[in-house]
Amino acid sequence: MRLPRDNELPASLIPLTRLQFFHGLMVVAVATAIWLPAPDVAQHWLVLPAQLTAGYLLLLTGLYAGSELARGASTLMPAVMLLALAALITPFLPALAATLLMALAVMMLFAMEKVAAIRDHWPPAWQKGRRQHMQFQMVSLASVVFWLISQDNQALIQRALE
Repeated sequence: MRLPRDNELPASLIPLTRLQFFHGLMVVAVATAIWLPAPDVAQHWLVLPAQLTAGYLLLLTGLYAGSELARGASTLMPAVMLLALAALITPFLPALAATLLMALAVMMLFAMEKVAAIRDHWPPAWQKGRRQHMQFQMVSLASVVFWLISQDNQALIQRALE
């Protein structure tokens, strides 16, 4: 992920872009780390990528809702509220359901950022960074889903051999 140059963004978005970069590294690191320890240790880490994604979705829904309200528009508000709801219920779901819900929410955010209300209002460097960050999140969430599936398959194979 390439950080946009400072002159490509307004001063108010520079700290958010750096936060986005750091957040992307954290999500990837945690999603990668679940593959390393024993499965019983990794179980405790499984919810972290989904919860980190949910926290970041809450930040984005606040940004996009605020910009909609500042412009006096309300075209994105239903989608923004749906994303916020998905992010808020994620901590209360099991790991697989939370991960799949966040993957669906990130895909919805991909689609939402194609809408003219966002494309016209936010700088191109911000949009490019957002796309890269969402790709990192999708890869990380997919890694968690694959880990869960592989652990279920291992359990099934163990039971079949007994």
